[in-house]
This record gives sequence, structure tokens and C-alpha cells, in this order.
Amino acid sequence: MEIKKTEIIEKAAHIIMNRGLEALTIRNLATELKIDKKELYNLFTKDDDILLMMFDGFENELKEFIHKLRNNDETAEKEFKSLFKSLYNLFLQKPYYLSIIFDKSLKKRDESIKMSILRMKDLAEKYLTTLINTGKKDSTFKTKTSTKLLVGKMLSEFRLLMRDEQYFNKMVLELKTLKKSKD
Repeated sequence: MEIKKTEIIEKAAHIIMNRGLEALTIRNLATELKIDKKELYNLFTKDDDILLMMFDGFENELKEFIHKLRNNDETAEKEFKSLFKSLYNLFLQKPYYLSIIFDKSLKKRDESIKMSILRMKDLAEKYLTTLINTGKKDSTFKTKTSTKLLVGKMLSEFRLLMRDEQYFNKMVLELKTLKKSKD
């Protein structure tokens, strides 16, 4: 039986959102997919490989966003707004991304995960740097604050906003768990 990557990611996301990141294992994913875990061992050698697949998916979506935004022929200001609106909407549609990219323990689990996170951060920083510098050149962004400082502050603030969203998702998960235990 051939397992589709999208189905794996969908079921992995379901596990993360309903039972937490710690529950994402090859065994639990096999149960969720209703297959023998041996079939997944052909795809994954360890549990973190599932996360790497999810990170790859997020990184590809991020690259697509940036590519679309760069080719939109919008002003730097509109492109800037579109970027954050699009990312926010992505996180609302796929809240499991918040769980995997903001989990600090993941950086300690696997070097490949750490490298994936760093690649995405670098991609975002480079894109924002280019966008802000373009906006400064055409006087859309009128500030003397260094671009590097602006990029760092923007990413930090967006991260805080998304962390609040993540806390909300955790609260909902805890309430679901509490309700199940009472039933």
C-alpha cells in the first residue's frame, strides 16, 4: 500500500494538535494511518524524520510565499503587509506549524531539525532585509534604523504574536483532554 506524503503530514498534524508534539512517533502515526508500523519504517528511520518531512513542507510553503510576493509587482509596503497576512493565515490554517517551529526542545533533538529551522530563519531574514532595503531606497520606509535591527524586531514581534496563538492552541488541547477525562 502506497502512503501519500500529504496523508502522512495530515495525520502527523492531527497527532500534534490533539495529543501534543511528544506523541508524534512512528508507532502513533502508523496507528493513525491504520497501517502496520513496518510500512513507515521504510520511510522513516526515527521519529524525528516525521518532523523533518513536516519542516520540509513548511520550508517549501515559505519559499512559495516569497516567490509569489516577489513576482507580484507590488510596492514594498503592500508586499510587506501581504507577507505577514499570508503567514498569519497559513498559521491559522495549519496551527501544527506553530508547534513544530517554536518548540525549543526540537533544536536539541536532532541536528537536521536544527539546520532546517536555521534555513527557514535565514530565508525569512534575507527576504525581509531585501524588502526593507527596497522600501528604504524608494522612500516607502522612512527610517534611519538599521535594516538588521528592523528585521530582528519584526521577526521577534511576529514570533510573539504566533506564540500567543500557540498558547491558545495548547489551551484548547488541554480543555479537550480535560473534557474527555470527565466524560
